[in-house]
Amino acid sequence: MSERTDNKATKGYAARFGLFLARFCISAWIGAAALFVIVGITEVTQSGFDSTTKDRLVSVRFPAFYACGATLVSIGWLGAFAARDPISFPSNRRIVTLAILASVLAIMSADYFWIYQPLLKMVTPPGQAKPSSFRDYHDASKWINLAGLVLCLVASVLVNWPRRVLEKPN
Repeated sequence: MSERTDNKATKGYAARFGLFLARFCISAWIGAAALFVIVGITEVTQSGFDSTTKDRLVSVRFPAFYACGATLVSIGWLGAFAARDPISFPSNRRIVTLAILASVLAIMSADYFWIYQPLLKMVTPPGQAKPSSFRDYHDASKWINLAGLVLCLVASVLVNWPRRVLEKPN
């Protein structure tokens, strides 16, 4: 095999592996975030948890939520960046996917630093009375997370959309 053919095969492998990573990680984040929301809503709405326990859950569960989301979306972005196969992942879809994923990461960062961190301070120590701004921050967190998840879902559809068929099979 010539050096040029070997280089082309390596680039093809990198593009396919990048597309796999993007598909896997972005889809995994949608599933993980949906599970997190379902579990979180169940915990908050069940009567068995007191205020102190609910406050502790904020400091225990959300760091994992942000770490998992940032990791999966970042790896998904890197995979989409490497997925330079115009047949399996056309460049217009790739560029839009990269922009959407970058927006998701920016939203996650803004949420973590400007919404979650103040909320965490409001529930530390657990069980204390919440300030009046707690509800506003909590509502903002719900909406900004929903926006990030919807954008991530759009990116997932773009990256998972079937490749175009160039010719009819025999």
